[in-house]
Amino acid sequence: MQDLYGVRRNRNESRNRRIAALAVISVLLAVVAIGVVTLPLAVGGESILASGSDEPSEATPSDATLETTASEHGDATQPVQASSDSSAEYEVTPSDAEGEPGERVSVDVDARTLTDDDDADISGYDLRLDYDDEQVELTDADTYLDDDEELEVDANDGSADVEWTPSGLEIIGDELTDSITDGDSMESMNATIVTLEFVVVGEPGETGDVDIDDDSQIWDGATGLSEYDDDELNWGEGTVAVGGESDEGEDGEDENESDDESPENQQVAEFSAVSQDGFVAFDESSQSDAESEGVSFPAEDDGETPIELDGVVYGDDTWESTDVSFPTLDAGAADADVEARDGLHGEFDEDSGEMTVEGELTVLVDGDEDRSFSFDIDGTTGDSGELSGSGDFGDSSASASLVDNEFLVEDTTGDTVIDSALGLPSTNEGHNWFDLALDLEIEESDSVTGTVEGTVENDDGEPIDGATVDAADGGPTAETSDDGTYDLVLEPGAAELTVDADGYAEETVETDVGEAETTTEDVTLEGEESATTVSIEADDATAGETVTVDATVENEGDDSLEQDVTVSVGDEETAETVTVDAGDEETVTLEWDIDEDDVGEHTAEVESEDDRATTDVSVDESSETDDESPEGEDGDVGEDEDAFVATSQGGFISFAEDADREAALEEGLEFPSADEDDEHIQIVGVIDDGTWESTSTSFPNLETDSGIEAEVTAPDGLEGEIDEEGDEMSVEGELEVAIEGDSDRQFSFEIDTTTGESGDLTGDADFEDDHATTSLVDNEFLVEDETGDSIIDSELDLPADEAGTNWFELDLDLELDVDDEEVDDTESSGDAESDDEDEDDAGGESATGSSTAVAGFGQFLGVIGVVAAIGALGAGVFSRVAP
Repeated sequence: MQDLYGVRRNRNESRNRRIAALAVISVLLAVVAIGVVTLPLAVGGESILASGSDEPSEATPSDATLETTASEHGDATQPVQASSDSSAEYEVTPSDAEGEPGERVSVDVDARTLTDDDDADISGYDLRLDYDDEQVELTDADTYLDDDEELEVDANDGSADVEWTPSGLEIIGDELTDSITDGDSMESMNATIVTLEFVVVGEPGETGDVDIDDDSQIWDGATGLSEYDDDELNWGEGTVAVGGESDEGEDGEDENESDDESPENQQVAEFSAVSQDGFVAFDESSQSDAESEGVSFPAEDDGETPIELDGVVYGDDTWESTDVSFPTLDAGAADADVEARDGLHGEFDEDSGEMTVEGELTVLVDGDEDRSFSFDIDGTTGDSGELSGSGDFGDSSASASLVDNEFLVEDTTGDTVIDSALGLPSTNEGHNWFDLALDLEIEESDSVTGTVEGTVENDDGEPIDGATVDAADGGPTAETSDDGTYDLVLEPGAAELTVDADGYAEETVETDVGEAETTTEDVTLEGEESATTVSIEADDATAGETVTVDATVENEGDDSLEQDVTVSVGDEETAETVTVDAGDEETVTLEWDIDEDDVGEHTAEVESEDDRATTDVSVDESSETDDESPEGEDGDVGEDEDAFVATSQGGFISFAEDADREAALEEGLEFPSADEDDEHIQIVGVIDDGTWESTSTSFPNLETDSGIEAEVTAPDGLEGEIDEEGDEMSVEGELEVAIEGDSDRQFSFEIDTTTGESGDLTGDADFEDDHATTSLVDNEFLVEDETGDSIIDSELDLPADEAGTNWFELDLDLELDVDDEEVDDTESSGDAESDDEDEDDAGGESATGSSTAVAGFGQFLGVIGVVAAIGALGAGVFSRVAP
């Protein structure tokens, strides 16, 4: 193992070196302690430990070599960058590998010295890889260096970024240990720095390259860098050879492209198959879990609409589909539409009772193309992982159970909520399950067939994806792929093909189909003139008003038609599918609530499948004065009003829990406490004669256990009653919850909380002078609204419209009789926190001026402390180890 992975540590150190290692730990503890003490002095700047950045400075030139000190930007590590110079003293090279299609192969990336430099160390790297994704696909990576958890891999379409960057504190610790233990602690050259795992996807005889790009970098520690001045790196390349038997014959031609008249290419039978059971499941570790958690396939014998598969069998015991259809499958929280867009194919051997099925399946969640994913299956009647298939073939009928426990699902829908619910991507081998039971009716072919193939293009010679090619008299139908190609298996003789596509005029062509021959028939479709026009109207408005946008779709043709119409203005958008009769028109309306942030010029737009129109909308400033203080804005407290500020101290909310409070609390979402979290619920309100209303409310974003983030607002504010003498309080109002901040995935509900009793919940209140604590409860509210997203609604149990199953408990800490200045400070502090969060999200900016000087002083004190600690500990170590 030491030779293979370059493990360099000697674990049998002498007593003196163990004492030295303890000294290193003491020094590191001293560094941490000094850093903590001096941290307040560095507010607005960078502390001494913060200078240990894991990344190179942006100012580092592309041809930089090792330097003796950290850069002026405070980086503790400096990059060693690539050079094409043949005099390079170090090289990083991936190894060669070989594997057959479907196998996984490992490629070791080795860093080695080309000289006698045994002191070359590695403290981090960023490798930019380019690989031939038509031959291999990157699936995983591992490092055998100290911190495997620090390894990050980002792969996409033939390129990948593999990065290992331990923290600055770890690097400093290794450097100090190096200096005491004679260089035994840092990672050295002449080692395998990462092992890449690829799956082979190419054809036998092909070769895939794995190159390390010259933009890659390797870092050394923060000290002792002068030893490597002017040293250069050379980045190498490796290859993955695809083994196995080639499809090419001795003459170099593809055996599948043999003589068209060969009996092997002739159709010998055709079949029709229907599903009788089965399931598909992703990311499940056992067959029992897969069967219970997966999606079931329908069984025709149970009266369900089955999966239907029609195909033809050829003389070489292969088959291909002529038609594949899946019914909509019930995936629990959502429906799944499954398509085999490029058809299915495989092997078909009646004598041995064996069959396979291969192809790509595309799943559309709730029929939405924007939330779809694809994966390849390779089902068999034999064994696959923990699944076993079966086949029973007769003269005219057969039954087959096709299984696949080895496929991977590397694609995702792009929707984090759905991907989490489905377990995507699912790339652990053996964790995906496919089991399909089929009943087949087989009919021997009376005569051989021929094939018609070609390309469907538009007037500009561009391929048309999704065009349909229909054979006359009830013959088969094909759909063009993304490159516009199609193929049909037909009876010999004259054939008439009808070709059609959305937005194009239908075209009919005639062709002759030869026995056991392939005929090419390319088709060009002309663009279809649109029969629809759209127009749009919208009035100018003032902030605080609602703009109404009317979009009209007019059908000028002779037939009724259907159009997808999208209307948008500002940050609002709506989409509808409208049916317009001949000579008629339909209107799509959008309402846009505008505020002061929307002041300016905007464009309202309507777009249909065939037309587009726009109009300008001007939004002017509101003429309202500050006499009326809307929710969320600062306002003075009236003479007869008292102000209060309330902050959350805990509580929870739970939907559709038909249990007791403890179970609802366990399953629900907890509210934050101001004593434990800077982000908490805050209500500022005014009290007038026993009633109160809010002047501002703020909620932090809440997150469920499954990772769904919810943005909560009280759009119309909150109100209620308050009785300081009777220790009573209530809170009423509407709460809006936007999932991931998306207004299109939003729901709302009314709360009516009390400090008394509500269902199975009991509140509480304690008012003393200018302070109060309350527990406000509501066990009687209903949530009849939904987000409209079936996945999220299922996760949140919406709608929750059964009385007594919804739970709301909010603990508040109130400061009473707050003056105007305190109210203003409280409300403005919320805005300031918001601004700070925005700055943090944007990456933050370095402080300047006096704060930088303070930071520098703090760093100086930290350095003095480190030097002192090292000196003291060094003296102690020397006294222990000296003879």
